[in-house]
Amino acid sequence: MRAAVLSAVAAGPEPDLFIAQLEQARAQIETRFASAGEQLAQSLEVVSGLIGGLDTLRQALSSDSVSRTTEDLQQTAQALNGLPTVQAERLGQLDQLQQASGRLRSHVDDMRQLLRYLRVFALNVKITASTTTNSWQEFAGFAEAMCEQIDMGGGLLREFAETLDTLTVQLDGALTFEQALTEQYRTLLPAVPHRLATNASAIGVHHAKIAEVAASVTAVARDIQNKVAGALMALQIGDITRQRIEHVQFGLGVIRDLDAAGLSAEARDRLERRILHMLAEQAADTAADFQAEALKVAQNLAGLAHDTDKITVFHTLMNADGDGEGLRDLEVSVSQARGLVGDVQAATANASQIAHDTVETITILEQRVDVIHLVKRDIQQMAINSSLRCGRLGEIGKPLNVIALELTNHAGRLEEAADRTLESLAALAGVAAGMEPDAAAQGGGDAMAARLDGAAGQLRAAADIVERDLAGMSDQSELAARALGAAADHLGRQGALGDAVQATALALAQAAGPVVEEIDDIQDEVAAAMATIGARYTMARERTIHALHAPQAPEDALAVAPALNDDALLEDALF
Repeated sequence: MRAAVLSAVAAGPEPDLFIAQLEQARAQIETRFASAGEQLAQSLEVVSGLIGGLDTLRQALSSDSVSRTTEDLQQTAQALNGLPTVQAERLGQLDQLQQASGRLRSHVDDMRQLLRYLRVFALNVKITASTTTNSWQEFAGFAEAMCEQIDMGGGLLREFAETLDTLTVQLDGALTFEQALTEQYRTLLPAVPHRLATNASAIGVHHAKIAEVAASVTAVARDIQNKVAGALMALQIGDITRQRIEHVQFGLGVIRDLDAAGLSAEARDRLERRILHMLAEQAADTAADFQAEALKVAQNLAGLAHDTDKITVFHTLMNADGDGEGLRDLEVSVSQARGLVGDVQAATANASQIAHDTVETITILEQRVDVIHLVKRDIQQMAINSSLRCGRLGEIGKPLNVIALELTNHAGRLEEAADRTLESLAALAGVAAGMEPDAAAQGGGDAMAARLDGAAGQLRAAADIVERDLAGMSDQSELAARALGAAADHLGRQGALGDAVQATALALAQAAGPVVEEIDDIQDEVAAAMATIGARYTMARERTIHALHAPQAPEDALAVAPALNDDALLEDALF
C-alpha cells in the first residue's frame, strides 16, 4: 500500500493534493486574521478617540478652570445686585439734564418772544415816521436795519430750539431704555444673581464628580489601548503561519518537479521520503505553534471585550451623575446675567454719549447767545440814535421817541434773557460733565462682561463635551466591544484551521513512511533539493528543522544553521 502511495507521490498527484489542502487552510487563516486585524485596528482607533475626548473633558473641568469660573460667578453675582443703585444715580443725572434742558428752552422761548416784540416796534418806527415827519426815510432806514438784525437773531434762536429738540429726543430715548432696564431688574434681580451664586457653589462638586469618573474611564481606556496594540502585534502569528504553510507548499512542489532520471525507483523513493519527512515535521510544527499562539490571542481578546464593558459601565455612571443638563441650566443663568450686563453697558454708553453731545452742543449754543448779545447791542444803539433824532424834531418826534424808548427797554430785557440763557447753559454743562462715567465705573461693567463671557464659554465647552462627545462615547465603547468580540470570534474558530494543517502533516508523515537513514548514494540529490527549498525560508524554525534533515550531522547543522541567512534572522526578530 505504501509503495502505491509512494508511486502516486512520485507521479505527481499527491503533492498537488497536499498543496491544495494546505492552500485552503492558508487562505482561511489569511482571511480570518486580516479581518481580525481590521477589527482590532478599528477598536484601537475608537479607544484612542475615547481617550482624546476624556482628556479634553478633564482639561475643561480642571480644578483651576473650575475655581476661576466659580470665583467669576460669585463676584458677578455681588456686582449684579448693585446695579439698581447705579441706575438710580444715572436716572437722577438724566432727570437733571432734562430739567436743565427744559429751563433752557424756556429762556430761548422768552428771547424769541422779545425778538418778535422788537420787530413789531421796529416796524412801528417805520410806519409812524412816514406819517409824522418829512425825515421818515431816515427813520425807515433805522427800522430796516433793526429788522435785519432781529431776523438774524430769530434765525439763530430757531436753530437753538432745533438743537434742543434733538437733545430732548435723545433724552426721551435714554429714559425709555432705562424704563425697560428697570423692568428687567424687577424680573431678574435678585433671582439671577442668587442663582449664579448658588450654582457657582455647586459647580465645583458637579465638575469634580465628572472629572473623577473621566479619570477612571481614561485609566481603563489606556489599559485597553495598550492591550489592543499588543494584540495587533500578536496577530503576526497569522502572517507567520501563512508563510510557513507556503514553505511546505513550495517543498511539495520541489518533490513534484524532481529531476532524478538517473536514480533507481528505490533511490527516488528514499529521496522523496527524506524530504517528505522534513515537510511533515514543518507542517506539524506550524500547526502546533499556530494553535498555541492563536489560542492566546483569542483569550486576550475575550478579556479585552470584558474590559471594554467597564467603559460602558463608567459611562452609565457619568450619565447618571453628570450629564450636561445642569451645565446648560447654569449657562442659561449666565446668559441672562450677560444680557443684563450688556444692557447696562448700553445704558451707560448711551448716557455718556448724551453727555458728550450735550457738551459739544453747549459750545455751539454759547456762540449763538453771544451773537444775540450783539443783536441786542445793535438794536439798542439804533434805538438810542432814533431817540436823539426825535429830540431834535420837537413835538413831531415825540411818538417816535416813545417807540424808541420801548425798543431800548425790550433790548435790555433781551440782554437779561440772554444772560439767563448763558447761566442755564452753564448749569447744563455741569450736569453733562457729571454724567461722564469714570474709568473705574466703566471698567467695572467691562470686567463683569468679561467674567460672564469667560464663564459662559467654559460652561458651554464643558456642556458640549458632555452632550456631544460623551453621549457618543457610549456608542463608541459599544462599537469597540463589538469589534473586539468580532475579532475574538474570528479567531475563536481557529482550531479547525490548525486541525487542517495538522491533518495534512499526518498525511505527509504517512506518505513518507519509515525514516530514511541511508542516503549516501543519493546525498547529492538530497542536498540539491534541500538547497532549493532552504533558499526560500524566511523563518528561523524552518531553518532549524531543515538543518536536522540535512545530509550532514545534526550537531554540525545546528551550528551553521543561524549563519544561513542573518538578514532573515533579523526579520524574524521584527515580527
